Amino acid sequence: MRYYQIVISLLVILLGSCNDGNRCYDSVDTLMVTSISINGFKNVNTVIIKGINRNDVGDTLVNDASSSLTKRYPLPLSLTADSTGFVLNVNGISDTLYLRHKMIIKLISEFCGFAPNYVLSGSRFTAGIDSVKITDSKVNPQSIAKTTNDQNISIYFNASAH
Repeated sequence: MRYYQIVISLLVILLGSCNDGNRCYDSVDTLMVTSISINGFKNVNTVIIKGINRNDVGDTLVNDASSSLTKRYPLPLSLTADSTGFVLNVNGISDTLYLRHKMIIKLISEFCGFAPNYVLSGSRFTAGIDSVKITDSKVNPQSIAKTTNDQNISIYFNASAH
């Protein structure tokens, strides 16, 4: 009888120690929201975006064949360098984009851990890209919740090249 009392007591203690307070409900994924369009109101038909020096995580980040005037994509930034490079193939023409940024690691919570926060400071790109506009330089885990007309960067391609 005493054995059953000990087993039941242990079960009550174990079940009582389990609670939902040890779960993480906040996002720790930090993605930059990017919009892509072609000057001259031309449709963006196909987009393939590959990360430069990302073979360990996966090279192709986006492979989209739908057609629209503007496309939006969440893209990761480098955790190990102060710049991130992308090869953007838009409507069959490839261009390269580099973004400079500063990363700051911030504590989200005890249970969620840390997440990278970035501040974008500039860009460099090849001739097929007309311009890159940084509309919100702060990239953090909440960036992914941006509305349809809000993004971190806007990339405009030359209409004549695409």
